[in-house]
Amino acid sequence: MASEWDLGSRSELVLGLGVFNGHVGKWMDGFDGVHGGYGFGERNVKGRMLLEFYDEKDLCVANTWFKKKRKVTFSAGGNQSEIDFVLVDKNSKKFSRDVKVISGELQHSLVVADVDKKKLRKVVRREAVERRMVWKLKEEEVRAKLEERVEELVSVDTPDMWSCFEEGVLKTCEEVCGRKIGRRDRGDTWWWNEEVKEVIGKKKEAYKIWCKDRSERNKARYKSMKNRARRW
Repeated sequence: MASEWDLGSRSELVLGLGVFNGHVGKWMDGFDGVHGGYGFGERNVKGRMLLEFYDEKDLCVANTWFKKKRKVTFSAGGNQSEIDFVLVDKNSKKFSRDVKVISGELQHSLVVADVDKKKLRKVVRREAVERRMVWKLKEEEVRAKLEERVEELVSVDTPDMWSCFEEGVLKTCEEVCGRKIGRRDRGDTWWWNEEVKEVIGKKKEAYKIWCKDRSERNKARYKSMKNRARRW
């Protein structure tokens, strides 16, 4: 993590999110500027080591800068702790509006960070991207050609069936679909469109409704929306 964070530009807003398995404790206790004073539980050795590392890298634990009734991010066997953190550069802390915990049925709760977009300046990085033109497989003729060629290249009698299948499919895709080199914004995705956006939006809305009212009906609706979103 230390090497990865050093690659970040000071002119960019970079967030670090993850399970860090350390208890940073409820109070600052000597880590002013790193710890905001609104943590949870007692600090342990791993938590202190994390805070020392954050201090060295000029980071702060965004979770601890907001006073919340719900701070627990991990529950198991009757034990509760806060080990899922959102990290932000000290100079970029002003962009952080809120960090909240949304509990669910899993051991780890969902941690959500809100960022003030109005204060951010969007930086667009453009880079060349090469990808296989798999969208051609929507055409029946192209799909038939691919299936025919795969049958020629993939043998069921080979000792390493998976490698043979992988190499055969990739080679066939190169021959049938070809490749395309274009440019796109970094972080953008070519498959994202209005239809996918609508499906993801409905899934999020169903999840919010289920969190407020955990009835079987709302749970079934959320699972249905989640399965539909996965198919995209």
